[in-house]
Amino acid sequence: MRNSLPTAALSEFVNEVTGAPEEALMDYGVILDWESGTRSRAEAKPMRVGPHRVSRCFSWKVDEPRQLMGNNHGPNPQELLLSGLGACMMVAFVAGATAEGIQLESLRIDLDATLDLRGFLGIGSNSPVGFPEISYTIHVTADASPEQLAALHARAVAHSPNAQTILNPVALRGEIVSTRSGA
Repeated sequence: MRNSLPTAALSEFVNEVTGAPEEALMDYGVILDWESGTRSRAEAKPMRVGPHRVSRCFSWKVDEPRQLMGNNHGPNPQELLLSGLGACMMVAFVAGATAEGIQLESLRIDLDATLDLRGFLGIGSNSPVGFPEISYTIHVTADASPEQLAALHARAVAHSPNAQTILNPVALRGEIVSTRSGA
């Protein structure tokens, strides 16, 4: 056991995925139901881990602060995006440290980004809609040299699905299923 991860299980999982690529396929899903104003309720859908279906009974509120016409009942979509990015990089960092035999004492990722709402509101043609940049600082205490931590950081970003989804273009496909109200 290292960093609260069972090293044998990590190694076994890597071997299992290497030998049976279908074990590496993960299906994720989330359903959002609008409640009122800017507030919605998000719920995790069952997840597929390789051939296994895993129940995910989690729900959370998403809302904007009052200054953005919300009621401040939960994190907003941008905070969730940043937390998803940071959490994914953290998992990759911890798994990488464990695989490398690095013992972590503490790990914290501090993320910041600035959003120009003129893009969201369609005001001004030069305003980007998304974050033009996300910056972060990793605070870590570990039994590793600065060079080892730098290499671990590079691998964590390279192997973080969320970091790579943000860094590389991804197809976004959607459809509308409409039901006429009052009919």
